[in-house]
Parts: sequence; C-alpha cells; structure tokens
Amino acid sequence: MFPLTVVGRDKTIPKATVIIIAINLLIFLWELSVDAKGDGYLKAALQNYGLEVCKIGEQPIATTGLDAFRSLFLHASAGHVLGNMWFLFLFGGLVERYLGSIKFALAYLGFGALATLAHVALGNTVCTVTDTGVVIGASGAIAGVMGGFLILRPNAKVKTMLGFFRPFVWSVNVPAFLFLGYWLLMDVMQQVGWIGVETDMAHWAHIGGFLAGLLVIFFAGFVKPLPKPDPLEHLAE
Repeated sequence: MFPLTVVGRDKTIPKATVIIIAINLLIFLWELSVDAKGDGYLKAALQNYGLEVCKIGEQPIATTGLDAFRSLFLHASAGHVLGNMWFLFLFGGLVERYLGSIKFALAYLGFGALATLAHVALGNTVCTVTDTGVVIGASGAIAGVMGGFLILRPNAKVKTMLGFFRPFVWSVNVPAFLFLGYWLLMDVMQQVGWIGVETDMAHWAHIGGFLAGLLVIFFAGFVKPLPKPDPLEHLAE
C-alpha cells in the first residue's frame, strides 16, 4: 500500500514542511557527491555523522545528541529519502497548519528524538567490530507526523495504490485511520517477527515516533481545539 494523495488536502504551502524536505534533499545531494569519490567514502561519512548506537556511553552526551540530530537528515539511498519525503509532504501540511510552522519544526525534531530513544532502548542492537549500529533516516520523525495526522483527521481519505493494473495503477480511497493503522501494524508485526521479512529498518523508531506524535497532538487538543472535519472534502477528489 503506497499513498498517492490525501483527498481534500489543503493546497496552501506548509513552509516548515517544505524547508525540511529541501534540507533533506540537499543533504542527500551532498551524500551523492561523497559517494562519487569511491567505495567506502559514503559509509565512512554516515558512520561519522550518524548516530552509532554502540558508542553511546563512550562519548560525551553532547556528541551523542549532535549525532542523533544529524542522523535525522541522512539517508541510505535515493528510495529511502524520496519515500520519506513523500510521506512528509502528504501528512506534514495538516499537522503544521494545526501547530504553526515553528512549533511544527520543533515537534518534528522532538518526534525524531523520541523515535531514536525508542530504538536505542528497545532495538536490541548487536554490536560487532564491523557493525556499530548506525541509525540514520527521517522516518521516525515522520512517523510522529503521521501519528499526529491520525488524531487530526482520522477519517480523511488517503488515495492508496494497491497494484499496477487498469492499465497503469489500481488505487482506492482508504480512511486515514485504516491506512495509518495498517502502516503501524506492519511495523509491529515485523518487529516481533510475525512477518518474516529481513530488513534493516529501525521498527522501534517508527513505532516510538508514531506513538509520540499521536500522544502529543492528542494532548495538544486540550489546549487548542482540534479542527472540525470538512463535510464537503469529498468534493475535492
């Protein structure tokens, strides 16, 4: 299941979301320039600038914090960064409009930090001489945005691609609570081993980030009323 768009999505430009996407893409271009230098250069750069879980406790807290911050803007491949940025583009705007651009940017970083903590605490990283548990990627922070979106618009229709048919793609509108719930369930099932798919994804970071976003926006609703659903949003399809 891959999201194509959110039906009725506000067409105003969410500034913080766009800036975060631009920063991630620019940094990935830098990664490509490093990779062009030859084999091993990019891996060394990611180890140097990303968060190495196995070094936590061996280096100053400030260094660990800086590495954790930088890791939110590093990606392993073009598919990794483009997929993450697409999800942020689809789900970030609504959360930003609710929180405001500055608070959204701070919340985004906070979701990323909590996602990283979840991975460090529960990820069962196996440390070896060649594997120091490098954590990179924005997906934990974006999972927090998705959790916030679930609270704000649980019944929003997510146009979702299910397969390549008719003759290009086969898509269906799925309520956000089903799409996002399915996304979270797949992470949980992969983490506990119920789905035998070997990946290097930090599932606990996804789960932790999602729950952080869900709880933050839920409690924010006691301070600022949650937006009411638009009864005419289906007309925007």
